[in-house]
Amino acid sequence: MDFANTSDQRGSWQYDEPAPGTEGFIDEAFDGYQQQARLLLPDSERAPPLFVVGGARSDFTRLNPLLYRLQRQGIGTLTGNLSGHSQASEPGASAPTLAINLQEARRFHRHIAERCRTLVGHSLGGAIALKLAAQLPDIDKLVLICPAVYPDDAHDAPFGPAFSAAIRKPYAFLDCDSYAFLRQFQGRVLLVIGEYDGLNSQTHGQGPGTSAGTRMLRGVQRYSPIPEEVTHALLRSVPAPHVECLLLTDCDHGIAAHLRDAPEIADQVADTVAAFILDQG
Repeated sequence: MDFANTSDQRGSWQYDEPAPGTEGFIDEAFDGYQQQARLLLPDSERAPPLFVVGGARSDFTRLNPLLYRLQRQGIGTLTGNLSGHSQASEPGASAPTLAINLQEARRFHRHIAERCRTLVGHSLGGAIALKLAAQLPDIDKLVLICPAVYPDDAHDAPFGPAFSAAIRKPYAFLDCDSYAFLRQFQGRVLLVIGEYDGLNSQTHGQGPGTSAGTRMLRGVQRYSPIPEEVTHALLRSVPAPHVECLLLTDCDHGIAAHLRDAPEIADQVADTVAAFILDQG
């Protein structure tokens, strides 16, 4: 695999932090624009590289607290910047959508496709990772971190008002073929979710089939954009022997920030993810 040792986009990264090992960069040309991916290589590899799909408003550095710990444990990752989500991905596609993000992710994934067996999806990236996994029969493990699921008709809606309108319809997220994919998926799934994400919307004054949004709970502001029914639908869609769930106490949807602020929790999450990846059972 050909990659560069340095990135000319470093000044636009959300977190410019030294990697604990070798990092490489891949520039991928799309129709009229380029996007970049970062490859983190361990000194001593214990598992094939993971492909990571980041969340909204994220670049490939947002999950450093997890990805750097995995790199130290011998697990490499490839994460691409996707159009419409960060300064590092600008200018990107002229009217980015989830469908375009999926195409970008698929192109980046090809660089490690021969060996990659695990996808990681964070927030919005969870919705993309599920669609990507359905296209990749060699994938046998999914790590979904505070995952979103969106209605199928939202995937072609440009980010902005059209996308927001498509995903805010009550119960619209149930109209997605990713649940059917999970019901027949023969691999294993690890769900990593925050205690205060996926709150019951009606308990917090919102309509059924929507998210609870931002709420003050015991004097602390909590962000819960994932509807409770999404988490329940995901858990129901994966056969019980094939799913594990890691619940992070005192954490809302902002898991990346939580791991950055609590290194000891980040250590535990990385250990759990690494054990899941390395388990051959």
